[in-house]
Amino acid sequence: MRKVIAVALAAVLVTGTFATFANAAAPKAGAKCPKLNQSQIANGSKYVCFKSGKKLVWKSVGLVQPKPSTKVIDFSKTYSTDDGYFASFTDPCQMDPNIPGELADLQNYYYRVNRCAGQLQLGKYLLGSKRPTTSIDAPSKFANFEPCKLVTPQSSRSNLGYTTSEPGRNQYEALLKHPSPNTVIQLIPVYASDTAQPTKSPASDYKLYLDFFRNWIQYSSDFGSNVKVQIPDSYIKMNSSIGTYGLQHPVNWTTPSHVKFNQDLVANVDPYIDFKGANLAVVVAPPGTEAYVLSQAAIGPLNTQEGRVTNVMTEYAAFATNPQNSPYSLLGHPFWWVHEIMHAGIGFDDHYGDTKKDLTTEYGMGHLTMMTPWGGDLTTWEKLKLGFMRESQFQCKSDAASSTHWIAPSTVQTQESKAVVISISSTKVVVIESLRPGGLFYKHPVQSQGVIAYEIDLTQDMHGMGMKLSLPIGRKVESNNIFMASAPLKQGESTLNNGYKITVVESGTFGDVIKVEKQ
Repeated sequence: MRKVIAVALAAVLVTGTFATFANAAAPKAGAKCPKLNQSQIANGSKYVCFKSGKKLVWKSVGLVQPKPSTKVIDFSKTYSTDDGYFASFTDPCQMDPNIPGELADLQNYYYRVNRCAGQLQLGKYLLGSKRPTTSIDAPSKFANFEPCKLVTPQSSRSNLGYTTSEPGRNQYEALLKHPSPNTVIQLIPVYASDTAQPTKSPASDYKLYLDFFRNWIQYSSDFGSNVKVQIPDSYIKMNSSIGTYGLQHPVNWTTPSHVKFNQDLVANVDPYIDFKGANLAVVVAPPGTEAYVLSQAAIGPLNTQEGRVTNVMTEYAAFATNPQNSPYSLLGHPFWWVHEIMHAGIGFDDHYGDTKKDLTTEYGMGHLTMMTPWGGDLTTWEKLKLGFMRESQFQCKSDAASSTHWIAPSTVQTQESKAVVISISSTKVVVIESLRPGGLFYKHPVQSQGVIAYEIDLTQDMHGMGMKLSLPIGRKVESNNIFMASAPLKQGESTLNNGYKITVVESGTFGDVIKVEKQ
């Protein structure tokens, strides 16, 4: 695989085209162009002026990837979007040449396990001072979020509703809204006769995993956070061998063997762990434990002496031995810790449709969200539900008038508007947001930058369903290792969704300006 090394200066190469948007109209496929064979780069694509009949028109001839450089990005720092983005990757599975030494072994391990390095860092950005030049409607016109608050029907299994029609379910879901800005994560380190034996402290063994989890929560919180991590000083002995419980990833936490493990776990660890305040827990074994012994699985809430811990899962041991003997061993990756707790806790579903990777069937969200394989980050809608974002960052459109909106990238820290929500019914909305290679999207290529518009339908509650991406008009959607990688809309492109035409009229490091028209 060809190595591509990102640099701060290379951001100019990525975003130089963005900077031209404020000064001149970017070329658009099919639009008039001034001179035969003239070429121009915009939105990560190269356009050439061709003769079509008697007219000269722009034609896209392919994507332009940023050139590599030799300097190393310090991912521990936070950068301004004014300086551009470090978009040098082709997909999340690519090896990261900027990986710090302490993460290199972990990256190498998971690349061997599944030929996928995955996201082990965060591209951290604060929204800079650059702003669009297009005239936009005042966000205050769309500040009333009430029409956009989806209500989950009593018969629906969906967990995407802003609220539900059942008061008791609302109370229960309020306890499940973790991870969130104020989450308390409890690590539960255990060992048994069939695990590796402890040689170091749990804090030392799982520092990289917990730092990744905590950093993601902190970066995702636009209004600050107070996330805490609680770790016992040592591993706690289980009375029974762990492999005998047969914990499995695909099954429900109510499976009798999972319930039995839950009860035995509490009996063994409750005398040694103070669970007060904890609302999310991860059970781990010493590094090097055989993968089949302790896998990723949901085990249900823990009823401890200090109270109920609602969001709980077991995880593969760090550097688990013989990962080939467990079909889901890739889920031990730090990225999948975050993904899987969304299942085990709040109950967010996968968004990959029918899994056929076929644009003629139910393709869902492609691979462009956290709830798809290596897909990046949660959608703005999911972050709103968990409290990472606030209603003030969402412009709720409930009228039929044409309007123009600026949305900042969902992947950078800012309190500006990050999404437009179009109210369709009490169970359906269209959400529009802007993707740039920040946060967990830092490995997504140029072709995956742009605007995504997707439908949320609470009545579609079968596994993988309920969220569906809207495709660009007049352009083929391409995939690389990311299914539907090129689906995001670029400047000048449009899509149709539930009777609304959504057009990107200006793009830049600041995000995108979109026009919404009722058809």
